[in-house]
Amino acid sequence: MSKKAEVINLERSEKEKSTKKSLQLDSGRQVLVHTDEKEEVLEIVERGGEMVMTVRLTDEGPIVRVQAAQLELKSTETIALEAKKIRIKAQEETSIESEGTLKIESSKNIDVKSEDDIRVVGKMIHLN
Repeated sequence: MSKKAEVINLERSEKEKSTKKSLQLDSGRQVLVHTDEKEEVLEIVERGGEMVMTVRLTDEGPIVRVQAAQLELKSTETIALEAKKIRIKAQEETSIESEGTLKIESSKNIDVKSEDDIRVVGKMIHLN
């Protein structure tokens, strides 16, 4: 059984500066679309009003924000992150695991800092 998607018309008249549309889903969640002269914003809001996903389409490019209890990225091949800067911050624990080779490379300095012990465990540890 296929259903046709509802089309939301976002065109605005010349005297309107912004447009706001909302779509109430059967689950109680809402899809909100806001447009103005500078950006277009798509938001998904939970039943309690919590914003769970925002996509901002700006002149500088899209900005995607996802806020959730868990976020999973899964690929059968490759997940690639490429940016001018990448930051990973955890409040409790960070873990990187590989069933194959794990390689960390930098063309500049690598700083390792801990307020506690640092352990390096391996069959053979090569320095230089």
